[in-house]
Amino acid sequence: MANRTYEYNPTGGSPVINVTAGAELKTAVAVLLTKDGAKLPEAGKKATGIVLLGDETASKGDDITVQIRNQGMWTAGAAFDSGDFLAVDEEGLCQKATTGQYILAMALTPATAKGDIVNVAIIHAGYEA
Repeated sequence: MANRTYEYNPTGGSPVINVTAGAELKTAVAVLLTKDGAKLPEAGKKATGIVLLGDETASKGDDITVQIRNQGMWTAGAAFDSGDFLAVDEEGLCQKATTGQYILAMALTPATAKGDIVNVAIIHAGYEA
């Protein structure tokens, strides 16, 4: 049998995916893909990506664009420094990751307060030790 090479690229090289909102969502918040659409993840748990900036909110059933890798923008839930690993809080905002929390991104710019929009590198780095 001849050698075969298979290329697996589920996103076609794009750092974003188009999905359906499974609940009312704000932009620049983290979401988790579920069978019912994109929803807010539990605080500190896995997230799929970040809703791109656009309209201020998306209603359940709306088509939304979610950034799943590379650099993006995320709304801060608290202050942190550049270089900090970031996890999701209860509102889908970013916070400095603590032990046992899933690291979705690394801060590229600091946040001085809740509500700041910050630049992040989406890295899906597993759980903070």
